[in-house]
Amino acid sequence: MLAFLIAGVILGVLARVLHHDADDPNPILTVVVGAAAAVVAGALMNLVLSDPVTDLGAWSFTAACVVSFVVLGMLEGVWWRRS
Repeated sequence: MLAFLIAGVILGVLARVLHHDADDPNPILTVVVGAAAAVVAGALMNLVLSDPVTDLGAWSFTAACVVSFVVLGMLEGVWWRRS
């Protein structure tokens, strides 16, 4: 579970660094959304695979990273469209 959280934080910071604009959402919001998406996706993938929720497997870690990346992209798109 901690690995999912760390991956989400890293992806949130990376998303912030790669695409920084004056109209971007708050940096704290970006990191929190990335971390939350990674934790939820990793836990759900473990449930789908019938593994313990806190296990760290290749598939659950990949799902955590991909879902976090997609959710952060959607956050950027919605935020950019709003402003």
